[in-house]
Amino acid sequence: MNIYFDNASMNALQKGLDAVWLRQQVISNNIANNETPDFKSSEVVFEDLLNDVLERSYSTKKALNKAIERAQPVVSKKENTFNNANGNNVDLDKENIEFARAQLQYYYLVSSLTSQINRLKYAINGGN
Repeated sequence: MNIYFDNASMNALQKGLDAVWLRQQVISNNIANNETPDFKSSEVVFEDLLNDVLERSYSTKKALNKAIERAQPVVSKKENTFNNANGNNVDLDKENIEFARAQLQYYYLVSSLTSQINRLKYAINGGN
């Protein structure tokens, strides 16, 4: 990674974007299988994992960056719930709400990443 982009906040934003992209894929798959008999929906867990990484103390910035790079979103099946008579557990209303939330997260993360890059460009160009 370029030295200008090698900092914890940029790495966390990039990881967040990866997780939200994966979440959108998982939610889309859940919605597409809304009427598939015995289909079990999935969810993506990432924010709590990243928070755990960020709450620890690190001896160097490099160690923090490595820990952020190792943080990976986890896809897990929701096995113990049943919403439909056919054994399917997709809650379409909830999935649509989660998809909208993921879209908002994506826009926020892209905006934050763009702001960071613009600040770096401003500093590199000497304030011009």
